[in-house]
Amino acid sequence: MRSRSIPPFCLLALLVALAACSDSNDGDDPGSDNAKVDRIVVTPEQSFLWTGEQFTLAAFAYDRDGALLKNVTFTWSGTDSKVASVEDGHVRAASSGVSLVTASAGGVTSSPVVMMVVDAPESMSTSDEYIAQAAELGLLTPAEVLTYRVYAAFSDPRLPVQYKGRASGGFDTDALQDIIDQYDTLPAETKAALDPYLVPPADGASWLAPPGGGGQGLGNGRPTCKASTDGWDFVNSTQAKVNVWYQFTVPGQKEKAALVSEAIEKDIWPKLIDVLGFPEPLPDTGGGCSLNSPKLDVFLVRNVDFRGLTVPEFGAPYQSSVFIMVNESLPPDELKASAAHELMHAIHWAYRTKSFQMSYGWIRDAVANWAIDAVYGKSIQLEQDFANCYLSTPDLPLQDRSKGHCTGSNAGAERDYGAYLWFQYVANTLGPSTVKSILSATQSVDTGVEAIDNVVPGGFQKHWPLFGKMLWNQAPVDSKPASFSTWDSLKEPVKSVDAHGDLAGAAEKKEELESELKNLSHRVYYFDFKDPATRSVLFYNGFFEPKKAGKHLKVQAMWMDGAGTWQEEDWSDYEFVGLCRDIKDQRAQHLVIILSNAETEPGGSVTATRAPYLKRNNIGCWKIQGTATVVEKQAGWTGLGRKGVSTVSYEVDASGAALNFKSPLFPDTLRVGANLLMSPSGSFSFEVSYGDSPCSYSFGPANFVIAPLSGFLKTNPFPELHSPDDAVTGWLKQSGRAYVGGLVDNSSVSEVVTGKDCQSPHFSVTGGLLVTNDVNNEVDVNPPTVLPDGRFVKSFSASGFTFDWSFTPQAQP
Repeated sequence: MRSRSIPPFCLLALLVALAACSDSNDGDDPGSDNAKVDRIVVTPEQSFLWTGEQFTLAAFAYDRDGALLKNVTFTWSGTDSKVASVEDGHVRAASSGVSLVTASAGGVTSSPVVMMVVDAPESMSTSDEYIAQAAELGLLTPAEVLTYRVYAAFSDPRLPVQYKGRASGGFDTDALQDIIDQYDTLPAETKAALDPYLVPPADGASWLAPPGGGGQGLGNGRPTCKASTDGWDFVNSTQAKVNVWYQFTVPGQKEKAALVSEAIEKDIWPKLIDVLGFPEPLPDTGGGCSLNSPKLDVFLVRNVDFRGLTVPEFGAPYQSSVFIMVNESLPPDELKASAAHELMHAIHWAYRTKSFQMSYGWIRDAVANWAIDAVYGKSIQLEQDFANCYLSTPDLPLQDRSKGHCTGSNAGAERDYGAYLWFQYVANTLGPSTVKSILSATQSVDTGVEAIDNVVPGGFQKHWPLFGKMLWNQAPVDSKPASFSTWDSLKEPVKSVDAHGDLAGAAEKKEELESELKNLSHRVYYFDFKDPATRSVLFYNGFFEPKKAGKHLKVQAMWMDGAGTWQEEDWSDYEFVGLCRDIKDQRAQHLVIILSNAETEPGGSVTATRAPYLKRNNIGCWKIQGTATVVEKQAGWTGLGRKGVSTVSYEVDASGAALNFKSPLFPDTLRVGANLLMSPSGSFSFEVSYGDSPCSYSFGPANFVIAPLSGFLKTNPFPELHSPDDAVTGWLKQSGRAYVGGLVDNSSVSEVVTGKDCQSPHFSVTGGLLVTNDVNNEVDVNPPTVLPDGRFVKSFSASGFTFDWSFTPQAQP
């Protein structure tokens, strides 16, 4: 028999009927209100979830007189646990489908809540991103954009499905502040929809008010409170500074409220206010919705897309009492950390700032995240979840608040949450009281950057480069007493532009660095070297001229030498800096270059004269070693002639190998020009055997030691260098890789002369042992160049002399 399919709408009706007669609570606890239950309402009435999402439902039980019952124990059930499991109202979406969830007590069952679960797309944006895209296409009005942003932040089922995205991972949301800022211009229907979100959650007019409580927006020109707290209770002690509110209709919230209350009273308030001296949050006695007392109110809220949120009194842009919301779904440590974060926001609202509070947005978020570290240190590290937001983008200004730079579950968060690292640096190097002074300074200056620059000794000019270097957070920085690793066990380093320093078989290589540095930003570059054939390294500092002109720029370098020791230098005041990897002390294995711009003008940047670069080649720079052979055989000579064979090393002077070498021929440089002239040492053999009719000449062979100052080798590895010396300038005009050399010995030689009428002995000198090229009017003519493989090999003939040489670069052992 062929089965008949059931239409989807009939199946849904059948499921509703099944849910209506599902489990009831037959085992009510003695003393509970279960026996008084007449009606149960579950909120929200429906929800659309991605697989993997969690959602919390609340059940409200009423007696026959319509009074909300407090001590009711509910039994929760769903029609398909494979789609969504439910326990104490907490729903976990497992697989695509529909499940109808009900709550039962005292033999009464609620109407079912439809939980529709859909598999999440592999690539998904946040709701704010979807809404912004629709706005750009003209599909939404400004009022709709604002409304949907609020609906997304608070999981309001009225959010159209096409705008439902992944969780943002953000700490706060700007949506409520945007409502406050734009309220007077909003349409009446928009105000009515959004008013419930602007009053404290426990108020009878709020979005979390019990069903029928009136939380649908009052539309009276501004949000109006009902001053009733049905469904809510709070935890505190008689000495408590804060009331922590929870919905008694949500199982487990009371315990979480107690945890948050204890964290505030024992850890957060004493540390931030009693020890560090920050001002207390303002009491809510001047207006707004004062619930029960003027104490600061903290509310545990459910199904929100933020960890916490601090909301100021409506219409108070400079200074205000506030209320705080904390996401009740957070695990215990995150609840504590979020409470610390939000309490710091409340503290900032206690200052009367010169400009609107929210215009200091980046500093507010950064300081609030720093407060977690100030209170909990290494015991709770929630602030580190946002470190990558900043460390991934050092090239953006300190105050940049853009999104898209965080990773993992926080991918939708703003970058400035990671800027807590700046305040962690300030607090640990200058003392946490400096952070308090910075917040105090916002009362007299318009921006957070001004506040910092006015308060921090030496301002950004002194501390910004030090902070930038510390962001490296790897060797050699991370092991120091003053480091993020030591202070807070932070493992993540700043993002760098990485490149292999080796030539990979090429004779020369050049890496250009970015020519623009945004104000209050850094750029970090890392090069590693393994191949010993990469010998001469030159850094060109394109920011040298702007630095000379007064711009607050720093170029810092760190490298590991051949002995495994890290060297740290400031290259800011040098146009060119060299490293000779043939020299052990300069044999960089790893090189880090950090460019820092401490200028503070908003939106500004500094552009290099020319793009900075790191250039390297295989030209030897410490010692060039090999043999040079010279043979003189003039016209009419027979036999060997006069021959010298030198075993010679050309080496830089000891002072030129020092780390602090500064050549007077190259001002504003460090460690360049040492191999402009290299001196020889070694020995040679000399032999004479030739006939020049009617005489024959002979000598040796005999060995000699090369005398000091008897020659030179001059190289041109980096022709872009410049010098005030005319001779050096002339030499640098030669092509790159050019070199010239000479070797002369004036040892006396007594040649034996035989033949008729020939006088013996014949006295001569050994003479020139190496000449590499012609010189015309003190200008080198066609000098040889270093071969692509780095060897110095060639022949040169002139006036009966033939010079052959073969030299190879050497590395200092």
